[in-house]
Amino acid sequence: MKFKEQEKIEIRFSGTGGQGLVLASIILAEALMMDGFNIITGESHGIEARGGASSAEIIASKKEIFDLSVTLPDILVAISQQAYDKYDKKVKKDTLVILDSSLIESESIPDSENVHAFPFTRIVQEELGTILPTNICFLGALVGISKIVSMDSIKKSILNRVPKNSGTINLKAFELGFSLIK
Repeated sequence: MKFKEQEKIEIRFSGTGGQGLVLASIILAEALMMDGFNIITGESHGIEARGGASSAEIIASKKEIFDLSVTLPDILVAISQQAYDKYDKKVKKDTLVILDSSLIESESIPDSENVHAFPFTRIVQEELGTILPTNICFLGALVGISKIVSMDSIKKSILNRVPKNSGTINLKAFELGFSLIK
């Protein structure tokens, strides 16, 4: 899919609270705005802030936006088994699906050219010594696969939104995710 050429793009990030989904959605939304899209975002949290179900949504359009929530996303990122089980049937036939295979059972991951599963959590822990920037790692893979935003915009947005003292590690996490698609 050529997302940059689409008039409207619907994106859903899903996982559990504490995984940085909302921050990742804000970063991507800001980069999309830098690249000329109008944006509406939303988020949903379970009863618990950490550990409960969580999702963040973006609607990006080159025209005015009248929808308030994602119905069938063009892109789905699921980084927990619970999130994948909740949303795996709520997608289009050609939805780009990105999964964290460190946290999702391999037998539940379909074999499809639109589904990309990477062990984000494990790789970030091994390579960077922490799982905190895993959300930025999956953004790297998403941008690498979809080419949805320019590298300049996404890197600026990362540095605008992460704590100042963690810019370097977050850019490393982004590059790590981007390198997974090769």
